[in-house]
Amino acid sequence: MSVLYDSLNLTYEDSPREADVIVMLGGGNEDRITKAAELYHDGYADYVMITPLSDNPLHYQSVEDAVRHGISERQLIHEYDATSTYTNATRTADKMREHGFTSALIVTSDYHMKRSKLIFDRVNDGSFEFTYIPALSTEGERWIERDYALRIWASEFVKMWGYRFGLYKFVDIDVELYQP
Repeated sequence: MSVLYDSLNLTYEDSPREADVIVMLGGGNEDRITKAAELYHDGYADYVMITPLSDNPLHYQSVEDAVRHGISERQLIHEYDATSTYTNATRTADKMREHGFTSALIVTSDYHMKRSKLIFDRVNDGSFEFTYIPALSTEGERWIERDYALRIWASEFVKMWGYRFGLYKFVDIDVELYQP
């Protein structure tokens, strides 16, 4: 019964704390980079990783947009290969190992947080401490306060159950290389 209730409730949020890196999941709109930059400027971490980073300066996950938000390019960790929330998690773990990091603030849209936590926790072999920080809309609205909240909930509900059943294995071509 708690798994069903958990699927109905998209809300999840930790309090920010110091970490080795801030990891911003790509996609969405400017909300995610704004929150990642805010945490960076508040001194929660010295490094920011965007997964995946885009070469398109019009995307909110580009080097140009990170720099525009005041993130030093020297402190930006490049990850270009992720194609889904699952590969966001696997590539993040790879990059964290590569840099010797053990803790990260995971930043994504508030409606995407619960599913992100599910998969990051599933990928984590106990080597990392993840803290989950939601990005609200630029107007400060939570997903539930938006006019299209029911659509958001329905989409995330389906995706959450897809992840619970491991259906992400059919989305990512190289997923078998990253089985925990």
